[in-house]
Amino acid sequence: MQNLPCLKAGLALGLVVLLAACGHHVQTTSGSKYLAAYKTTGGDAGQSAATDAAIVAAAKVEPQLRFPARIGLARIGGDGLAPVPAAEAEAWKALAGRLGPGYGDFVPVSPLIAALATPVSATAPVHRDPFSQYRKSLAQVVREIRLGAARQHLDAVLIYETFGTSEETSNPLAVTKLALIGFFLPTEDVAAQGSAQAVLVDVRNGYSYGMASAVAEQPVRRITTSGNSYAVRQSAQEEARANATLALTGEVEAMLRDLRLALAEGRAAGSLR
Repeated sequence: MQNLPCLKAGLALGLVVLLAACGHHVQTTSGSKYLAAYKTTGGDAGQSAATDAAIVAAAKVEPQLRFPARIGLARIGGDGLAPVPAAEAEAWKALAGRLGPGYGDFVPVSPLIAALATPVSATAPVHRDPFSQYRKSLAQVVREIRLGAARQHLDAVLIYETFGTSEETSNPLAVTKLALIGFFLPTEDVAAQGSAQAVLVDVRNGYSYGMASAVAEQPVRRITTSGNSYAVRQSAQEEARANATLALTGEVEAMLRDLRLALAEGRAAGSLR
């Protein structure tokens, strides 16, 4: 996994750059109403006609999610869609228990099923990274996730990714590194911090219902020898990312509760279908 802070992007340019370290945002606006506003906006006579077709297509989507729903969990790793680790899966399971059956089910999006549902041409690698591992563009990864979610008959998919950073400093025992014994003593202090971010997307039309981000409450601290510091740093970062996912579930819970209420209010008022 990448060693980037929460506000930086991951997987090429990242899933989405969030302006706050922790929080959530909900969207239930209508695409047709958004586009209608431009048709009536003053200005050049050809302003509306000159609107780029791709922008119109991107905006022309409507919220259609209804609860209870089948919500997919898609974790983005260094090379695209990745399995959800056991520690993170427990955090999502606990969230499902807190929300209850009224919100539906959380279903992990299987990388294998996504691969089977994606045409071969869509999975071709774009380029090689410095470590000679194939990496896909973010657009390809999201497309693969949606196709896999559709094959699993999911209504929406929560796409998330985690980040870990670590810092290594020498402690007072570092003076022993001048001698051979210093190689075997715990001379290094390691501190790792984790962050995570997510976006909830409609499987069928790609509508974005909300975003959430979080950081782990406390850094993971370890003491290690200089010779084993790399492995300890990686382990600490993995634990920090799991802690960040746990924090993220709290923001996702608040997002889903706000979303369900906003959708219900919009339909009751007749502004949403």
